[in-house]
Amino acid sequence: MACGIVKFLLPPTAIHSAVYCHFFNKREKCLVVAGLNFIQVYRLNVVHSSLPVANADVNMEDVSAVTAPPAAPMSTARPSSPAFDDEDDLYGPSKNVEPPKLTAPEVKIVSTFPLVSAENIRLECVASFELFGTITDLKSATMGTSNRDVLLLSFTDAKLSVVQYDPVVNDLRSISLHDYEAAKYSDEMPTNLGAAKPCMAVDPENRCAVMRLYRTHLLVVPFVHPPARSDNSLNGPKPATQLKSFALNLKRIKDETAEFIQDIQMLPGYLEPTVAVLIHRSLSFAGRIAVSADTCYVAAISLNTHEKTYHLIWSCTGLPYNSHYLRNVPRPIGGLLVVSTSSIIYVQQGVQSHGVSVNSLAVGGARFSLKPVPNVVAVLDGSQCTFFEPERLLLALRNGTAFVVTLVYDSATRNIRDFHWQQVLVNRYVSCITHLEGGYIFTGGKMSDSYLYSYLTSQWIEADGAYLDGDPNAAAHQRSLLPKKPLLDRIEDDFIYGPEAHVTIVTSLKKYHFIACDSILNVGPCRTTAVGEPINTLEDFTRTPDKDADLVTSSGYENDSYVCAMHRTIRPDVVASFDLHGAENIWTLRSSGATYHEYVVITTVGRTAVFQSGEEISEDVEHPFRVDERTIFCGLINDGRTPVQVTRFHVRIACAAADSGAVVTELELAEGEEIAFATEGGGNRLAVLTTLGKLWLFEWHSATDSLIPSNHRELSNIAAVSFFTDRSGIFTSSLPRDVGTIDMEIEPEKPVLERMESIPEPEEDELYGLYSTQNEKSDNTHREKRFTRTQEELHQFLQEERVNAMLYGSSEWLLVVHRDSTLSIFSLPDLVVVFEASSILHAPRVIHDVRALDQLSVPPELIDSACADMRIREVLLLGLGSRGTQPYLFVVINEDIHVYHAVPFHYGRDGARLRISFSKVKHEMLTRERRLKRQKLPKEHMEVDDRLAKRHLRPFHDIGGYSGVFLCFPYSFFVMATDRNVLRFHPMVVDGPIKAFAEFSNASCAAGFVYYNSRKQIRVAQLEPGWNYDFNWPMTKIRVPGTVHHLSYHLECKAYVVCSSLFYPEKRMIIGGVDNVEEEVVERDPRFVYPQAPRFSLHLITPDEWQLVPEVSYQLPDFEHITGMKVLALRNGTETGMKEYVVMASNMSYGEDVQSRGRLILIDVLDLIPEPDKPLTRFKMKEIYAEEQKGPVTAICGVNGYIVSAIGQKIFIWTLKGATLVGVAFLDTQIYVHQLTAIKDLILVADIQRSTSILRFQEKYRTLSLVASDPNQMHTYATEFCVDNQNLTVAVTDIRQDLHIFQFDPDYYFSSFGNRLVRRMECNLGQYVTNMFRFHCAAWYPDAERVGHLALTKKHVTMFTTLEGAVGCYVNIPEKTYRRVLMIETILSNHCNHRAGLSPRLYWNAKTSADERFDLVGNIKTVADGKVLSLFMELDYTEQHEVAAKIGCVVDTLVEELLDIDRQTSLF
Repeated sequence: MACGIVKFLLPPTAIHSAVYCHFFNKREKCLVVAGLNFIQVYRLNVVHSSLPVANADVNMEDVSAVTAPPAAPMSTARPSSPAFDDEDDLYGPSKNVEPPKLTAPEVKIVSTFPLVSAENIRLECVASFELFGTITDLKSATMGTSNRDVLLLSFTDAKLSVVQYDPVVNDLRSISLHDYEAAKYSDEMPTNLGAAKPCMAVDPENRCAVMRLYRTHLLVVPFVHPPARSDNSLNGPKPATQLKSFALNLKRIKDETAEFIQDIQMLPGYLEPTVAVLIHRSLSFAGRIAVSADTCYVAAISLNTHEKTYHLIWSCTGLPYNSHYLRNVPRPIGGLLVVSTSSIIYVQQGVQSHGVSVNSLAVGGARFSLKPVPNVVAVLDGSQCTFFEPERLLLALRNGTAFVVTLVYDSATRNIRDFHWQQVLVNRYVSCITHLEGGYIFTGGKMSDSYLYSYLTSQWIEADGAYLDGDPNAAAHQRSLLPKKPLLDRIEDDFIYGPEAHVTIVTSLKKYHFIACDSILNVGPCRTTAVGEPINTLEDFTRTPDKDADLVTSSGYENDSYVCAMHRTIRPDVVASFDLHGAENIWTLRSSGATYHEYVVITTVGRTAVFQSGEEISEDVEHPFRVDERTIFCGLINDGRTPVQVTRFHVRIACAAADSGAVVTELELAEGEEIAFATEGGGNRLAVLTTLGKLWLFEWHSATDSLIPSNHRELSNIAAVSFFTDRSGIFTSSLPRDVGTIDMEIEPEKPVLERMESIPEPEEDELYGLYSTQNEKSDNTHREKRFTRTQEELHQFLQEERVNAMLYGSSEWLLVVHRDSTLSIFSLPDLVVVFEASSILHAPRVIHDVRALDQLSVPPELIDSACADMRIREVLLLGLGSRGTQPYLFVVINEDIHVYHAVPFHYGRDGARLRISFSKVKHEMLTRERRLKRQKLPKEHMEVDDRLAKRHLRPFHDIGGYSGVFLCFPYSFFVMATDRNVLRFHPMVVDGPIKAFAEFSNASCAAGFVYYNSRKQIRVAQLEPGWNYDFNWPMTKIRVPGTVHHLSYHLECKAYVVCSSLFYPEKRMIIGGVDNVEEEVVERDPRFVYPQAPRFSLHLITPDEWQLVPEVSYQLPDFEHITGMKVLALRNGTETGMKEYVVMASNMSYGEDVQSRGRLILIDVLDLIPEPDKPLTRFKMKEIYAEEQKGPVTAICGVNGYIVSAIGQKIFIWTLKGATLVGVAFLDTQIYVHQLTAIKDLILVADIQRSTSILRFQEKYRTLSLVASDPNQMHTYATEFCVDNQNLTVAVTDIRQDLHIFQFDPDYYFSSFGNRLVRRMECNLGQYVTNMFRFHCAAWYPDAERVGHLALTKKHVTMFTTLEGAVGCYVNIPEKTYRRVLMIETILSNHCNHRAGLSPRLYWNAKTSADERFDLVGNIKTVADGKVLSLFMELDYTEQHEVAAKIGCVVDTLVEELLDIDRQTSLF
């Protein structure tokens, strides 16, 4: 029976929505973006090319006296105790109570800092969360006076979750869940509308949130203030709450009916929550425009959250039938914008509507007089817009063009006079637009990358002089022409709108310039995929065919289209290589101020070799190092000027003498002590750890030019040690200080259960207009002033928070792990404990200070039972990024690596402790090898051998411009970091296990590295140039002209064939019959929107330089669409052997009145001798065959040297004879075949409506016959074979994002003697899969021979790519492994954190119901979820032990089975 597992190798990268809110605290806002099933939090960061220079050493007391800001007066409304508030958070607000200071660690003051400008602003990722659901919308809201905002997430089909950040666990905490998938709501959804995705709106006064339910219902979620704060702040913050939600039926609103709710918006300024609803009174389309063109209307309804009722306030009817969405116009203008396909209409209560048309098709579509927009012809369906100023919005169209639309507002008439348009961007296909403070705008992309823009303004001068921005005389002249308002109206305006309402204001025009500051990469939508050979064939490396390939996918759309080349493992570019037996460790030394490294020190078991680095690496005989012992550590002290060597029994220092010589001194430890580990820190300190666990600390003394012991206290029973220099500013006991004008004092919450207003009966215009109390006005105004920054204020904030990150400069710390697995951080030089955590041997998710929270730790006996024979081998705490401002902690426990990120944590009872915690970073690095078949050494031998073994963690600062850590394990990894603050985990296994590693740079290898492989070779290498390593996989992008539809690799020419299309306006109409086609040119007015028709072409991409081959293309005629393109190996009857041809299937799309015909086109790509100095001129394209067929050619593939084509409702087999195709066999099929796949003589057919079927071509008898088919109806998207030795199954994806596994089983009772395919497994991927392909299973990893190397060579992995930019795979696994994985999945579905209340099992279940199938198969299994691997490995060891005990297994067995799955799917 078929058993398999699905694993995603690359997560989705498309961004659907974004909000800008106070995610962590009220101190600063963060950008929260949401993709398909993930949430990422970004903040603005500053990137500089030059680092600040430290020039002074002072004590903390002196610095605090100078740089500490004066204490603000205590607020009388704030409780006097406790000193630490329970609403503190990750980047928490400052408090006025000063904690006790630390004992003066040594710090360095930065003298000068570069200034912040818009060009060096970047997005820094500070948090990321994965959810078990498809996010359809994202909003933020503030509940009462909570110190952070909440996120509202809507999911398919009708779920809403309210979550909030929890600093205690550094994760999302679910506040409330709302599920309205009941039949009484969903049954009203007509089938012709499909599934209406939920959309949300939040009340501007944060009183409630509203979400659309299916067709005509609204979900209302009222908010209530959070409970009063507790006096005990040590248990963390209290979550916010809200009232019970309810649903409203808007099927009929007074005299108007509602057929479908198109969009909703919450209106500001009303006494009760008021929502504006865009409603279709009846559904219409372009064919009924003569009788029903104005079927939409806007209704503003007031919500009574206590009575759960609503009533109509005002409405506006007669809107176009193709109205798409609403947008709130900010104050002081107010009102709504209704955006339709051809117009924008401004509506407001009591104000005359005003609209503009962007094309001539808007005439007759609404009951409004629409003013044409000059010089603009556009279509607004699929557009996105948002206001970034009270009267200006950014409007992005679906064709990639973006405009700044200015609402010319006249306060005298309280009306919109005009809409002014300015084009600012091109080729930017936007899915969401979010306005950030300080003059920044973020645009998310599903079809392209996401960008962060900074906009600048300049003076705008119209050609006729009508608008002169900044000219007071022109503005006064315009105001003088306006009519004067009566005095009575001015008095009423003063009462309602304020004393300045009588002042006439006319919007001034400005010219905007957008500058791209940063981007977030997106590789979707992946419509097609190809696998090709890389340039570097890895001949110098251990032969790994599964890594000897590049994954090439399509990306982008139209003019912003790319081809993305990716591979998972790093392939180094080897510069030099030489043999050296027995190397154990490598160090490279570069003195202060030197450009390149001068020495390469390599140690073996009994001796040390020293090489001099120059143009070449040669062995040096005159050096100050000791060569007759094994070296434990080698580095530089005295600020990089003095070499130090630590051997097993000596510490050797070489000081420069006055006569340019070197004075060598040696320090010896006490008799009987042997050095096991050593490290340096801060440039002047050295730590030496003996095998007995005693730690010696030395400090460089400048006066005597020597190392002197600096231990003020004896440190013993130490297992691991690491120095750390903090440049982030979070290693401090002080709470963050206040910044500028941002008032961080938050009033305490009042225990209000309900919001009740008692007011006199107001006038109608006051109640339903802009009524608000004076307190609310002042509060809103105060809030806006507090949290709205200008660009200058934002840059000042970033200067103090990012550039001057450390309040007192850089500080130095010492981290030690004792043999009882407790972790301690000491301040230097006084060695005072400032952070201490209990046992970390079980790798907890969050490491807190023992004095931070009143929470129970894991019992020691449970840790001992789960972590038997485990111990901490090495720790490393360092700052990553270009400026080293991202602290990360690496912990090696046996052969497992655990990575922690240091984050601020402002809770605790002791003010002298560090206010930090360490949160585990999610990764899928499995660095161990199989344990069960390994011979274990005695424990006493393990301790001695391991202490003298090689170091696993090798930090580097500049390898190809990246900093990070290299992991020397049986399965080695690069851990890279940039200013994006996202760790990238790239394996490097092409050269086998790496035993030693160090960064290296010389004249022939700049910013490279040197390593020692398993074949006893020292290699100098560098990263491949032209590849971007700041992504999940190393990748490079190649721009392609037009949208990529098909992609294939030409093996003989070593090039990629790309089929793309570009849209152009089509003015011709095709009339006549099939054989007599005539063209008629239709001319319309200049503002008419002509239909966009694609024009297809063929191009070549060479992997030599990863660029498009110039002057080599094949253009197809107009109206001809390419439906399929593949490179097939064909037999030619006039030649011997097989030759590759590019085969294309086309369709002549003339329109519905002309019968469709197609062509089969064969193109030969020639590889000729190139012209001198022009290597790309060696490619030529030659057309071999292009004949018209009797129907549209919809799909092609190759089988045994023949061409298989789907023409109409038949499938034909063709053979090539000379330059002609000759038919061999044919078979009638279903409705529309859109994909064909072949393996040997079997052909897999995918029909758009009739599921899938298997055909067999018998070449001997020239017969094409049907083997089996699926009798159910299914909208098939992609199909592929799944090969597992002698077993063959079929994988199929459909329109519901389900994955189905079919099997040909004649013995099964339902298969009707093999005529029907049996559905064995299914699951829901949550993403649309339109492309699948097979690749042989990875069988060349180090442990492959232990699991059956020969069996893996006959096993394939079925790969697939999604429209969201994800890459996944399906692989067959043994039934025993499958059952264990399912049991783990069942346990973890209840054990893991259900973010937003989503269940992983419900998300993974197939959406296709049993009622839709004709078969009676009831025992369909669920495909195993590969996320079990990451979920299980994220657990600490005690939880893993508990899960394994529940299923009657041991942890090593489960880990090794998951390890085999990971190794077999580690492709490319």
